[in-house]
Amino acid sequence: FRGFSLLELVTVMLMVGVIAVFAAPRLFTVQSITLPALAAQMTSNIRYAQSLSMSQGQRYRVNFTATSYQITDMSGIPIVQPVTASTAAISVSPLINNYVAFDTKGAPFVSATTALAATATITLTSGSDASSITVMPETGRVK
Repeated sequence: FRGFSLLELVTVMLMVGVIAVFAAPRLFTVQSITLPALAAQMTSNIRYAQSLSMSQGQRYRVNFTATSYQITDMSGIPIVQPVTASTAAISVSPLINNYVAFDTKGAPFVSATTALAATATITLTSGSDASSITVMPETGRVK
């Protein structure tokens, strides 16, 4: 029974190390997140805010900026750290205050007292690609 020599082991480890140096930065960049994945994450977070409102018995909202969003309570205290969409721009329509809030029944609101009257569309764009999320009035269905 013959094993590997020390020279063979060192050579293989050196080659693996060189490959890892060049491959690792490409595998673990934030820019590798695709637009559909970012939209799926945002959809889940909007649903989480809605679920939180129904289970906790108080209103929660999702605040949008041009490049990020955050779940807060109605007074603006953060519940979840801001999520930055570094590879995409966020636009919302017809949200007056750039947020959608949910009441204890899961119904969407555009302000403290005004219910969402028309379907809200949150659009993520990156270059020529776009992905949209909709929030339905009355039911608050997010898709």
